[in-house]
Amino acid sequence: MEAVRTMLQDSGLQPRFWAEALHAYVHTKNRCSRKLTEGKTPMEIWSGHKPSIRHCRTFGSLAYVYVPKVNRNKLQPKAKIGILVGYAVNRRGYRVWLPKERKVVESIHVKIDETKNGVKTLFGKVKHYDYAIYQLDQNLNNDSDCRAQDEKSSSPKKPLSLDISTWIRLEKPRKKSKRIDVYYYPPSKERLRSINDVKCIVRETN
Repeated sequence: MEAVRTMLQDSGLQPRFWAEALHAYVHTKNRCSRKLTEGKTPMEIWSGHKPSIRHCRTFGSLAYVYVPKVNRNKLQPKAKIGILVGYAVNRRGYRVWLPKERKVVESIHVKIDETKNGVKTLFGKVKHYDYAIYQLDQNLNNDSDCRAQDEKSSSPKKPLSLDISTWIRLEKPRKKSKRIDVYYYPPSKERLRSINDVKCIVRETN
């Protein structure tokens, strides 16, 4: 998971994009040669053909997704601006997150600008989240700096717990598969956009 942490930290994307980062990493890793396989790539062993990496681009780059004429009028822009988060599944193309629409789309008609960071270009700055800074290993317990902000005294604290029995449960079937995404919303119907929002809700209910 170190590669995923690095990709997210470098791009500035939120932790919720970890699955996209993991998929992009595996896509690229399977197209890289290894010593254990005598210089062959996993894709080459599986398919019998040497894969191309010419389509690989920097994760988190600024991207423009072309909008077909049938989906826009003459005054609307020809492309939607977004952030590259990976490669299309089961077809050629890329996966691009569109912040204004709050969704990820797949398209082969994408122009990618690797010289620009998507988060920095669209939001003005790149925020580095705790998940990418903290090292989740055996030395974490010895890192007092990671706990200094939350610990005001040496006395033991009661673990935080969250009761979601009163939360609203929403099921959304996916359009292109049989899978169903399940979402939970607090009674206030407030949308939780980050792990910090969840922590605030937990503290308020304890």
